[in-house]
Formats: sequence, C-alpha cells, structure tokens
Amino acid sequence: MANNSNPNFREHLRDERSHMEGLLNQRFNFFIIISGFIVAAIPYVKNENQLRFIFIGGFIIELVFTLLIGRAQRRLKINLDMLDEILDDPSTEIKKRASKGFILNPFKYSVVRLMGYYLPIIVSIALLCSIIWTEDIFNYFK
Repeated sequence: MANNSNPNFREHLRDERSHMEGLLNQRFNFFIIISGFIVAAIPYVKNENQLRFIFIGGFIIELVFTLLIGRAQRRLKINLDMLDEILDDPSTEIKKRASKGFILNPFKYSVVRLMGYYLPIIVSIALLCSIIWTEDIFNYFK
C-alpha cells in the first residue's frame, strides 16, 4: 500500500471517491430511468411477443447496469475503507459522528450497499420472472 501520510495520496483518494460517487450516481439514475421505461411500456404493447421482447431487452440492459453498478459500488467501498484507515482524514470523523444514534437505521444497514448491490439484483430478478410469466402479465393488462 502507498504511503498514507503523503498529502498527494490522500488528495488522490478524495478525488477518486468523488469520481466514483458521481459514476455510481449516474449509473444508478440510468438504471432507474430504464426500469421506468420498461414499466411504462407494459400497458402499450399489442401482443405477447412485444411484451416478451421488452422484458428480454430490458433484462439484458438491466443486467449490464447491475454489473456496472456493482463494480462501481465495490470500488467506492474500497476507496472509503482506505480513507477510513487515514486517521486524520476529516471524512473518517464525519462518518463516525454521523453513524452515532441514527434512529432511522437501527440495524446499521448500509443504504449505499442496498442501492449499489441489492436493488439492482432484485429488479433484474423481477425482470427475469416477468420473462417467465409474460403470458399472465399480458392477460392481466388486457
């Protein structure tokens, strides 16, 4: 590992953190937009094959975004862990103080982890199930 006391190293870590947070945010936003397009298209399909095409295409795109979001999340987590190792970094102290007594999250789940890993996986699995039950979904909306 590089020298933690080097100011350039810390500055580079902060820049990388900012970059990864922005990248994760953009990828997650695209993921949500694509999910919205898929849901919005369901009532407008004319036949079962069109619906299946939407679900299969959406699943492929969402799966790619799930992998991209997961990778960005993993890199961000590594970066945050490295910043936590630098004891005199202000972000370490802010993280400690912010996590104390946070009543909305009594189980100490990471919301970023939920957003970065679990939500994209759940949506992808839901699309996969939609592919399997396309006929039932089509009949429900018609």
